[in-house]
Amino acid sequence: MTAEQNRQPEDCRPRPFSQRRGWVLTISGLVLSGSLLASSGCQQIKEHFTRVRPNNPVVGPAPPRLSLEAAAADTQGYAALTANAAVSGDILPVSRTEAGELPILPDSMPVAVVNGNMILAGDVFAPYARQMVKMRQQLTPEQFAQAQRELLKRDMPSHIQRTLLSHALKSTLKQEQIEKLDSVLDEAFAEHVQNLLEKTGTSSSQELDKKLQSEGTSLADIRQTFGIQQLAMQYLATESQVNVQLGRVDLLNYYQEHIDQYTFPTRVKWQEIRVSITPQQDRAAAIKKLNEVVQALQEGSEFSEVAREFSDGPTAVQGGNWDWTKEDSLADQKLNEELFSLDAGAISRIIETPQHFRIIRVTEREEARVTPFEELQLELRKEIIARKRQEKTAEVLEKLKQTATIMTIFDDDPEVAETMRNINKLD
Repeated sequence: MTAEQNRQPEDCRPRPFSQRRGWVLTISGLVLSGSLLASSGCQQIKEHFTRVRPNNPVVGPAPPRLSLEAAAADTQGYAALTANAAVSGDILPVSRTEAGELPILPDSMPVAVVNGNMILAGDVFAPYARQMVKMRQQLTPEQFAQAQRELLKRDMPSHIQRTLLSHALKSTLKQEQIEKLDSVLDEAFAEHVQNLLEKTGTSSSQELDKKLQSEGTSLADIRQTFGIQQLAMQYLATESQVNVQLGRVDLLNYYQEHIDQYTFPTRVKWQEIRVSITPQQDRAAAIKKLNEVVQALQEGSEFSEVAREFSDGPTAVQGGNWDWTKEDSLADQKLNEELFSLDAGAISRIIETPQHFRIIRVTEREEARVTPFEELQLELRKEIIARKRQEKTAEVLEKLKQTATIMTIFDDDPEVAETMRNINKLD
């Protein structure tokens, strides 16, 4: 079976575009942005998915586990095996050659198989294409190969998760339903292509595709990623729905259990005029300048103007202003005590330390408070439902994980292999 045939059940490829695979690029930052998820096309996907979704989906048994090939004995052997792996779908474990070299992974190298669906190295490396080109020029082959593997360790779990979710969705649908859903995805992606044309300043999809190909990718590659992400999100959104009946007692209990979240200490906004004692400005010189500060304030000068003229503190150019500061959050206990003893508008006495003199002024003050339960009921309800949904999501992911066949190039390392299967959390 060819690699393309092996991938086909998972792919959501647009028929009009080339089937070429490669890097996903600079423009990819625009391709799968958050705005896309709120598009009318994606709403159409959701509506269609709701219509075709079975009431009681059952994920079938995991496909047979694919055998691992032995690592290549030398660089040429490794290259030959990776080429074969791209066709057969076998996964090669991470291994050094007899010469002790860590081979560089080509984009076409399968790095994971999830329920029979391949993830290629290029799928994971795609968002970092430009950075990796620079790294390849700056690092030794050994360093670059190691960097590739570190990136795989970090990012591959999220790719495994999306592939697993999209496969789970498709496994519950009939072929004609999959075809209809794929058609809806094509329409939604076509809308997104129009947005891309505007953002990239290109006049046609052909021109955009050519531009993408110059960066190592194509509209077909992006469409595939788009399809997998959309199917994964729709499956998870549907399976993670919760029906929670919450009364006043439930809300009140949650409020009391999490009262710290709704308790806020006293905080102030304030200004300072700082006159430091330094080798260039000894204590006598500092006191002389401080007297000028006091005189200016007594004559009615604005505190902020005096700070700009005389202060050498870090916020002097901003008029000595500091943003909201919570009580007991300052390391300087003397400053903390003085600051929170002042009312709004009040100016402190002179605060002396071995390093400097300070005069401070409180501009705004908010007393410690606890947000009343009555003001939070709607927020509490949303928080509880969100937590229940997160718990349900974790259950869905764990169930899929337990029934899945997941293989990666890190399977020879038990600790890393387990990390690759850590899909219980969303990206």
